[in-house]
Amino acid sequence: MPYFFSDNMVLQRQKPIQLWGTAAPKSSFTIDFNGEKKKVKAEANGNWKVTFPAREAGGPYEIHVVSDSSFSFKNVMIGDVWLCSGQSNMEWPVSKVFNASYELRSADLPQIRSFTVAKDINTNPQSNTTKATWQTCTPENAATFSAAAYFFAKEIHKTQNIPIGIIHTSWGGTLIEPWIGLQSMGEHPDFKELTNPFIAKYKGNNSLEESQQAYAVNSKNWMEQFQKTDSGFIEKWHSSAYKPINWKKLVAPDYWENHGLPDFDGIVWLRKEVNIPASMAGKSLLLNLETLKDLDIIYFNGTEVGRGTWQPGRRSYIVPKELVKEGKNLISIRLENLSGFGGFTSRDASQLWLKELVESDNPLIIPLSGEWLFKSSLRIGSYPAKPADPAENRRNPSVIYNAMIAPFANLGLKGFLWYQGEANASQAVQYKKLLPLLISDWRKQFNQGELPFIIAQLSGFGALTSAPVESNWAELREAQMATLSVPKTGLAVTIDVGNPYDVHPIYKQQVGERMAAEARRICYGESNLQTSPLYESMKIEGNKIRLKFKYAANGLKSKEGDLKGFAIAGEDKKFVWAKAKIEGSEVIVWQDGIENPKTVRYAWASSPVESNGANLYNQAGFPASPFRTDNP
Repeated sequence: MPYFFSDNMVLQRQKPIQLWGTAAPKSSFTIDFNGEKKKVKAEANGNWKVTFPAREAGGPYEIHVVSDSSFSFKNVMIGDVWLCSGQSNMEWPVSKVFNASYELRSADLPQIRSFTVAKDINTNPQSNTTKATWQTCTPENAATFSAAAYFFAKEIHKTQNIPIGIIHTSWGGTLIEPWIGLQSMGEHPDFKELTNPFIAKYKGNNSLEESQQAYAVNSKNWMEQFQKTDSGFIEKWHSSAYKPINWKKLVAPDYWENHGLPDFDGIVWLRKEVNIPASMAGKSLLLNLETLKDLDIIYFNGTEVGRGTWQPGRRSYIVPKELVKEGKNLISIRLENLSGFGGFTSRDASQLWLKELVESDNPLIIPLSGEWLFKSSLRIGSYPAKPADPAENRRNPSVIYNAMIAPFANLGLKGFLWYQGEANASQAVQYKKLLPLLISDWRKQFNQGELPFIIAQLSGFGALTSAPVESNWAELREAQMATLSVPKTGLAVTIDVGNPYDVHPIYKQQVGERMAAEARRICYGESNLQTSPLYESMKIEGNKIRLKFKYAANGLKSKEGDLKGFAIAGEDKKFVWAKAKIEGSEVIVWQDGIENPKTVRYAWASSPVESNGANLYNQAGFPASPFRTDNP
């Protein structure tokens, strides 16, 4: 059976429950679902499927497969299952959110379960994922859950009092095109030309699978060669047994160029001994190194605990409890700098620390700033030639859908969460068609009607501006909002929880809770819930423009001080900052000197809150979505 049938799984309530898999051709066996038995016979090709009647939320149940190789699934719950997908902001784990230790301390929620799909691509739709299992929500397990999906599930579980299953299937840095089925792409008039070459190439073609197998072999050979070239690997500089003699000293956070290693691009190893008190021994720890430049492998007492491959991202890793001992413990870093300055890029020493993953009443924080030992091992010009990675094919249409979405197509779902768009930020015009296409494609493939689809709008990120400007990110947010014309879709507005300097905002609590609010409005019986205000219409009144909004039935407000974030223009479309005031559930916008206003924009910037103080909310506390009335 597919891997997502396992102990601790959640199956969708109020829908027929399908189970399937393969067996010996034409063989027979029995499945016992908590006392209800079904006889199953495999087809001539070995495939089989069985359907049990719909059930209400509840559990735990057991499912027994009785055959010549019997097995069972235990602790099975019936509830709501949400498929949660997108790029790195959906992938972002709970361990890296604001106040993570506190959040994990309260994450003992056994009726929330998560199934995480490993990154994979394929030229043809697959019937199974790579190996994985469902995990119950405990403080330790939740550390690796998708944060946006977890906080969504937590809110729905709290308000609906039912088990919640999260199928987390995301991939950082990916475009939307690989997430859409090839047939749907090929049938769309705007994307047919893009897709046709791949339809011909993929049909009955295993070239991608074969290239991945060859790449695995070549990568293993390359790594063996690399390790024979890297002195740090040869001499095990990450090991506690190794004695560093004549190593340089670096005072972190800082670059190694400032500590006796000028103009060095390549691999440098760093070591720091820390003293662990008895109170922390045998407990899982959270290791925070903020940002490192560029690629890192982190070891704790000689064992790898994580690696990072994206330079601007935070470096936050979980140290398993079995590695943590009382007394001296060693943190080692293999850090690869590709260009420019290398080392610790954060200038804030307070962001380098080690502490308990789940805080006690008196949490102890061990600072990791200060002195580190370091030594270079291999200049970039001396690297052995690296094989080409076929995973670059992940940009091709449908290949991620085939491997990471298609396997679930027969599984009952409540709906979808989608947190993606950063990678398509320069393609808003196409995205306005691609996102509705993805929604219709997934609904067609899952064949369960208009499954609710909740979109996280892009958070604030990017250049700060003092004057009204054009913005790719604002246009992408507009494309996301335009998708609300598709039935049973919701938009979680998140411009106010972003960070201009980090594409990964750490306030995922609000993201998950706002997505949950949209779900509550769309499919949990709270149709009158006033979520984020959305621009509805405008009316010119002399030298002013009056704006109307949806989801403002109880009125609007500015979060702090005067209302900000509005720009206005006349016929010449030269925008200037505007004055604005609230009248109940409407906003009046004007500016002295513009006697014949024609158009208004709100929060129209990459980082609108930081750039122009955008602060329009409704009385329920939801931020208004950015918009423009001059949409071409």
